[in-house]
Amino acid sequence: MARQRKLFKAADPVGIVGHPDATQSVSAEVALPRNPTGTLKIDLSKWLGNGIDEWVVGCSQQLRAFVEAKTVAPSSVVSYAKALNYFFEYLVNDGAPDNPAGLERTHLDQYVSWLKVGQRPGGEVSQKNVYSHTKSVLQGLIDRRVIEEHDGLFPANPFPSSKANKKGKASLSQAERVMLADALRSDVVALHNGTFGASNGEALTVYALAIAMRTGLNTTPLLELKRDCLKPHPFMPRMRLIEAFKGRGNATQVKALRYTRSIGMPTSIPMDGVALFEHLLKRTEPLVAIAPPELKDNVWLYQAQARSNLGKLTRLEGTVLGYNIAGFVRRHGLLGDDGRPLALNTSRLRKTMENRLWRLSNGDLFTVAAIMGHDPKVADQSYLSVTDEMRSNAVIVGEALPDTYRTAKGATQPPLERTPTGRCKDSLQGDRAPKDGTHCTDFLSCFSCRSYAVIGTSEDLHRLFSFYWFLEAESKNTRSREWAEYFTLIRTQIDQFTLDKFDEDLVIQAREVARRAPLKFWSQYRHAISRSARA
Repeated sequence: MARQRKLFKAADPVGIVGHPDATQSVSAEVALPRNPTGTLKIDLSKWLGNGIDEWVVGCSQQLRAFVEAKTVAPSSVVSYAKALNYFFEYLVNDGAPDNPAGLERTHLDQYVSWLKVGQRPGGEVSQKNVYSHTKSVLQGLIDRRVIEEHDGLFPANPFPSSKANKKGKASLSQAERVMLADALRSDVVALHNGTFGASNGEALTVYALAIAMRTGLNTTPLLELKRDCLKPHPFMPRMRLIEAFKGRGNATQVKALRYTRSIGMPTSIPMDGVALFEHLLKRTEPLVAIAPPELKDNVWLYQAQARSNLGKLTRLEGTVLGYNIAGFVRRHGLLGDDGRPLALNTSRLRKTMENRLWRLSNGDLFTVAAIMGHDPKVADQSYLSVTDEMRSNAVIVGEALPDTYRTAKGATQPPLERTPTGRCKDSLQGDRAPKDGTHCTDFLSCFSCRSYAVIGTSEDLHRLFSFYWFLEAESKNTRSREWAEYFTLIRTQIDQFTLDKFDEDLVIQAREVARRAPLKFWSQYRHAISRSARA
């Protein structure tokens, strides 16, 4: 299968000048619209006069083409420009081609080596990001025929271990989430009562954290919310939709048709979140009248209180948000489970929400991905993580009743319900049951549930080991190493539990029978997941 890649094609291509002469206007500056990074101008002119002017002007105009055609988010263009500084340094110091037309595969191989050997800009993850951003600009030049396209120009997977090294902060634990919610609640009450003592920017940061915690929005779509982003929910009158915008590739294997566009990304939020958002709008409404046209539709307006720009109307930006979040953590003395100041950002809140949805949906990866607005592969690889709580719960604490239930007769036999993993004392009101009138289907939690029971019969062991083999298959299919390890841990617990409680020959026989002919429930479930994945 051909590897998908981005295709950045400007709506109206901007001409790329050749080596400038006295009659040509040379500009290495790129104006940007307002964006969460706060950067409004890119200036690469310091690289002019170093023998790579055609590269500098050509890449600058390519960045300008991205902006004018709106094919790349301005914040991404800022990242591309930072990467180009490394690329230009390589061109100047290593005598690479002085113009784009002379680019060859050997030059890119040397660029990768230059990044690695010089440890620029740091670890392999950062080096990969720099290379990927540089490649995006070069691909734009290829698409506009400034660089000749030919197979094998770009090295295949030049940073093979970067994905393994790239490990962001895990989702918040239950204790951390409760602590954060209490701190936010305290600040929100103060804001509503008019007793909040911090700055205007810090006040907006409280709203931003609360809304991010409710919606799972990342920083850029969160800070680019429009004042009319709340929409009626089509099915639930007590809900609204908050419409954000997320740059997302319209994936296709025909590379000429591949492009990046902004699309509406509706995210459901409860009414308490709606009330909070409406209070935010009310708070910033007086500033709309005095805001310049480019800011009138923005949610995050405030007047600066620092001496250097006292009273200046501005909007909350990514760097300021990060600084204020750190202040929020200090102000409330928030500590993580490790005893250190709580590491907090919107990405971690998104992971937290995704993990909670996974648990609430009983491990339905496709439902979680649909709610969060990305595909299951992204959810599995980037957001869902195995928590310490899950690991500690992967111990069978239910009951093994090899004798009592096999020998009990008639009315003396306690009632047990058959489940796909064994038996349950009460699937409606038991230890882990939802207690809302529906039967519990959270099968991954059976082994930490006090209502779970296994009778040492062939039937019960067949049910348990059918689930066992289902987990074995899932551990191979999942793209996340953590989930594979978690599934393996549960299987190990099942092995230890059954061999400890039941006859070894019976256990071995039941396990083999379940492998060859699993319970229909689990075989159908596997097929349904396979069909969903293919779809």
